[in-house]
Amino acid sequence: MSQSHIRYSCREISRFLDLLLVWKLSATFNLSDDPVWETPPHIFQFGCDLFNFTPEIDVCATAQDKKCELFIGENSLEKEWSRPFWMNPPYGHQVKDWIKKAYLSHVKYNISGLALLFSKTETHAWHNYIFHKAEIHFIEGRLHFFKDGKESINPAPYASALVFWRKK
Repeated sequence: MSQSHIRYSCREISRFLDLLLVWKLSATFNLSDDPVWETPPHIFQFGCDLFNFTPEIDVCATAQDKKCELFIGENSLEKEWSRPFWMNPPYGHQVKDWIKKAYLSHVKYNISGLALLFSKTETHAWHNYIFHKAEIHFIEGRLHFFKDGKESINPAPYASALVFWRKK
């Protein structure tokens, strides 16, 4: 093997590492920086159409990103959810509390609820509150969520699913 061939290989490796660093630094979907991401409008509409459902209240929203006329902006987990709801919870370790609250509200008030969640099916929350209790539609690929009304450059780090707890 010639020295020029070896230099070329090292140069290619160096260029690859530079590209990798640029990619890592340009990622905008970062859960550790901010767990709150807005629902892509077409996904909300798709979920409502798929399950023939019109939620009355968005339980995880701000005035700027709400998907329903009524919304709960703060301390939602401490409030009663007695109306059919939409939920795109903050994506962090507390998501299990949101899933539990959604399921328990569905049972307590016999209401329907639709949620957009990461499809982390290995978790206790999925096994305790979703499987055999809700209808699930797994979304192909990874979603591009929104931030301040603009679509993120990079997709979410996990696949997503629409979860629907249907009124009995």
